[in-house]
This record gives sequence, C-alpha cells and structure tokens, in this order.
Amino acid sequence: MSEANFANGFNCFCAHCGTFFNVTAEPDDMAVSVCPFCGNDELFFEIDDLLDYCGSGGIDPINFYKAFPPDEPIPNSRTGATPRQVSLIIYLVTQRKDIPLTAESIAGNCETTIEIVKRVFEELHITEKGGDK
Repeated sequence: MSEANFANGFNCFCAHCGTFFNVTAEPDDMAVSVCPFCGNDELFFEIDDLLDYCGSGGIDPINFYKAFPPDEPIPNSRTGATPRQVSLIIYLVTQRKDIPLTAESIAGNCETTIEIVKRVFEELHITEKGGDK
C-alpha cells in the first residue's frame, strides 16, 4: 500500500463525495483514476493538491479537517482552528442537543478560543442553541 498522505492515515481523497480511502497499487503505479465509491475522477493524493482545490473553489479547508494533523491549525482556514478543536466542537454539538450550546459555553472565558469557536460555527453552519440567533 502507498504511504499515507493525509493525517487520518489515508492516501487518497475524493473531493466529489468527500471520501478518504487507501489505494493499493504496485510500486510506482498509482493505478486508481476514479473513486471506487462514486466513480468521479476528482482524486487527490497530496495535502497540497487538496489545499489548491480548496483555494481555487473558495472552500475553507476546515471542511476536510480530518486530513490534517490534529494539533496544528488547519492550513489556509480562516477559522484558526485545529482539527482536534473542530472534532470536539462537532462532538459537543451533536451530543448535547437538549442543552443550550453557545461559543461561550464551549470556550469558557478565553476570548481567543471564543472567536475560533464562533468562526467554526459560521464556517460549518452550526446554529447556536440558546444563543442570540
């Protein structure tokens, strides 16, 4: 199997269906040319290619947060968030549907973290429950 190119352990990403997967190929032969899940040919084998795709399409790379190292800010993301922060925010929002959840309730009293959470909410279209919206 080819070396993992994304932090989540996969070596290929389909931008069309959003699936990360591994490609098994003979040495020096990346034989896959279409996604085995959707049949589209928008495949990326390197993080730089994924970032170029995001830049050219006006897409924030936060949408592909699982591809990046967990404790480093997501490259080129306007949020300033790390994948670990995004994972935690998504987890809290999905698990605590019955409790009002705001950026402040997630971030505590840290203004910098509150701003990051607000930008993540905005970028991922998460609605605060019990907030001003």
